[in-house]
Amino acid sequence: CQLAKEPKAKSPRKPRTTRQALRVSGILRWVATAGPCGLAVLLLGVSMPHLADGFQHTTHCGPLAGWLLAVAIDAAQLVAKLQLTVSAHESGGKPAHHDAAEAVALGIVVSTCLLSIGMNTLAFVSGAESLAGQLLGGIVGILLPLLILALSYTASCFALRR
Repeated sequence: CQLAKEPKAKSPRKPRTTRQALRVSGILRWVATAGPCGLAVLLLGVSMPHLADGFQHTTHCGPLAGWLLAVAIDAAQLVAKLQLTVSAHESGGKPAHHDAAEAVALGIVVSTCLLSIGMNTLAFVSGAESLAGQLLGGIVGILLPLLILALSYTASCFALRR
């Protein structure tokens, strides 16, 4: 008769070293920054042709001018949002006095977002053939610029997080 061997007790999991934890944290921070940036770029690829089309339709400009306006509007919005994020980061997250540069940057973010919403909505709705298509085009025209703005905000926040 053989005695049943007792199963070996599992050795406790080794705790991560500080270096490993920092490496994992760095990878997660990179993904949290690059992921929203990548998604924002993809959405900009959808938004810009519609924005350019909206400019061409309303201003009767040529395709090159429409595209340049689209790129300038979306880039101005992203740069101004980054400026606001850096400003908040430099103040240590504490409510600080708002100087003229921050007020202008906020104005740029709001105005370019509204302009982008208007032009995207115009382009999406004008191509719709039914009432449902127009409704969905309006929803997409509104949400697309807001989503690009939100993704750029989250990416810049994670990039600057300590």
